[in-house]
Amino acid sequence: MAAVEAVTEAAPGLTPLHAGLVTALGAGVAADSRSFAKVFGLAHALVLRAVADLADDLGLVAVASRDARTQRTKLALTDAGRTLYGAAERPRAA
Repeated sequence: MAAVEAVTEAAPGLTPLHAGLVTALGAGVAADSRSFAKVFGLAHALVLRAVADLADDLGLVAVASRDARTQRTKLALTDAGRTLYGAAERPRAA
C-alpha cells in the first residue's frame, strides 16, 4: 500500500485504483486486468474502466492484447507509466 500511496502522491490526479494498477504492473504483481481484479477482490468491469482511463486518457498503460470473450486485457506500462512508477519508488528525503 505504501507504493500505491507513493504513486498517488507523485500523480495526485490518479485514484487509488489507478495508482494500484500502475504499481501492480511496475512490481510485476499482475500483468492483466482479470488477474488484478482477482488478486485485489475487485469487479473486473471496474478494473476495465480504470484501464481505459490509464490507457486512453492518461497514457500510462498500453493494452497489449484483449480476449474478446472474457475481456481479459494484457497490459504494460508505457514510458510515462514506467517513469511515474520509478519516481514513486525512489526513497523520499526525511
